[in-house]
Amino acid sequence: MIAVTRQPRADSYGEGAMPMGTNAGRWIVGRVRSWFSQIRTTLLFSYFIVILLCIALVGTASFYISYETMAERIESAGSQIVDQIRNNVDNDFRSKRNLLLAPYYDQEYIDGINAYAEMSAEQKFLFRQDLENLYLKSFNATPIRGFNRFQIYYSTGELLGASDDIKPWSEAKVRLSDWFLRTIAADGGVTFMGRNDGDGVVDADNTAYSSSILIRDFSNPERFIVVRVEYSDELFRTIGQSDDLSAGSSIVVLDSNDKPVFATGDMPDNAPESELVARANGAKGKFWYRSDGEDSLVSYTKSDYSNWKIVLVMPRSEIFGPLDRIKTTVLYTALVAFAVTFLLSVIFGRSITKPILNLYKTVNRLKRGDFSERVAVGPNNEIGRIAMNFNAMQDELQTLIETKYVNQIKLQEVELKMLYSQINPHFLYNTLDSIRAMADYYKVGDIGEMAQALADMFRYNTRNRDEVVTLQEELEQIEAYMKIQRVRFDDKIAFETSIEEELYAFPVLKMTLQPLVENAVFHGIERKRGKGTIRIAASREADGVHLSVADDGVGISETRLNELRSTLNWRLHREQWPDSAAEGGIGVRNVYTRYAIRYGERMSLRIDSRKGAGTRITLLLPDEEEAELPSARSESST
Repeated sequence: MIAVTRQPRADSYGEGAMPMGTNAGRWIVGRVRSWFSQIRTTLLFSYFIVILLCIALVGTASFYISYETMAERIESAGSQIVDQIRNNVDNDFRSKRNLLLAPYYDQEYIDGINAYAEMSAEQKFLFRQDLENLYLKSFNATPIRGFNRFQIYYSTGELLGASDDIKPWSEAKVRLSDWFLRTIAADGGVTFMGRNDGDGVVDADNTAYSSSILIRDFSNPERFIVVRVEYSDELFRTIGQSDDLSAGSSIVVLDSNDKPVFATGDMPDNAPESELVARANGAKGKFWYRSDGEDSLVSYTKSDYSNWKIVLVMPRSEIFGPLDRIKTTVLYTALVAFAVTFLLSVIFGRSITKPILNLYKTVNRLKRGDFSERVAVGPNNEIGRIAMNFNAMQDELQTLIETKYVNQIKLQEVELKMLYSQINPHFLYNTLDSIRAMADYYKVGDIGEMAQALADMFRYNTRNRDEVVTLQEELEQIEAYMKIQRVRFDDKIAFETSIEEELYAFPVLKMTLQPLVENAVFHGIERKRGKGTIRIAASREADGVHLSVADDGVGISETRLNELRSTLNWRLHREQWPDSAAEGGIGVRNVYTRYAIRYGERMSLRIDSRKGAGTRITLLLPDEEEAELPSARSESST
């Protein structure tokens, strides 16, 4: 008998539940591996890690660098603020000094100072009035910040004048006062001092400082006047507000004796004896100062002009307090920037940047003149439609560039050929030959000469089919033209040429000279009283070949000359060209257009003229062979 042992089912309770949980875990792991094996997922997480590390490193480094940099800049900014305040104070003090020098601008006041001791009582009264009025006008005419009042003292201490009803001290006390002695010692230099109480004079209640100066004849040092002006603290209050100091910062102004003149914050009453004032003993500097348990940065500078000091006190908490807010802001900004950048880069990066980059590259190639590339058209969205429209625009632009220029050139050539073919050559030749034969028969030489010249001109225009001819051929055409004009105008017009020998074979476009000469005849010589001269010159210069047609006719007005010059500035892609045969003949502008089509910017046409003095048209051509000389042509007569 075979014994059969029953095994528990896999889906039963107990140990049979383990295989089911293991299979589910394997399925999850497999799905995760499959997801990570995708290129998109790999790039996504790689980009996530790179951005996270970069933002963390850059944010941390930026914060500490900013911390150190801010500390240095705050110290530098403090020095700059006190320097700026010192400069502003010095400029204001200089302006106030200039007002004190008013007597020097009128010698009568200097003479009065010298003669004051010998004046009569009436003369002294009048001189004091004049002196007082002088300073009243000076201070009223020019607004002075903080002006309170002024006094004028003679060298003996006598009060000569004042802007208010001041009750002076005795002359002896004035002469012995510190401010009076310091002003005399300055010997013409201005002296600025803090508030003065009981030393020869009592300042007004709102007086913060004063300025005084000695005025005298430089040849008489014994007789002088001292002008003293009192000011309020308006100047310093204005400067303190303009520098936008923090609430805890303060500005202290010390005079030349280190006596406080003005302070925006709370300062000890014994400031001159305090540690702060004692340490601010140089011309310029900064140091950390501890007061009431808080550190402050002290920056100071001394004025070379007034010997006053400007002291700026900035608490440390206000200097570095914003850095904590900056730290928090940087962290939050970095996190937000990371999230936004990451999402935008993942979602829109490839779908936007790649087509735009391709479009940008194509635009650059188009800018360089390369029309061969086209933008790859992507999905049917806005960028894809932009690419399609750009390609269509590029095709149209290329077609226009390739056909418009050619069509314009052909149009000019057709118009010129239509001009040439307006007269039936055979009929014209036969008619002219008949006219000449009749002139010879009846012995009328002028008629025969004109008919021959006219026949030569039309043979040149109709039988010479080449666009490029030699200068010699053009000159022969002009000779025939001038024969007709000389007969017509009864030898009023003289014709001269000055051509360098080697330039007779120089290639030029057919019908170059006749329009220019025709302009000279009809717009220059014909309107002139008396005879005139037309001169054709050709010379080879360093910048090319100069071909000119000049006349001594009536010339062109400045307005008309500017209009003509403006028409000689055109581009091939203009909608309307400067001139055409349909607009009234070949003309100067047509000559310019034909040469510009052939040579571009390598040629130029210049018009020089002056009313009543004649006109010169100069054509500058490149000194090179643009086309082979025309081959020999066979001519047949009818």
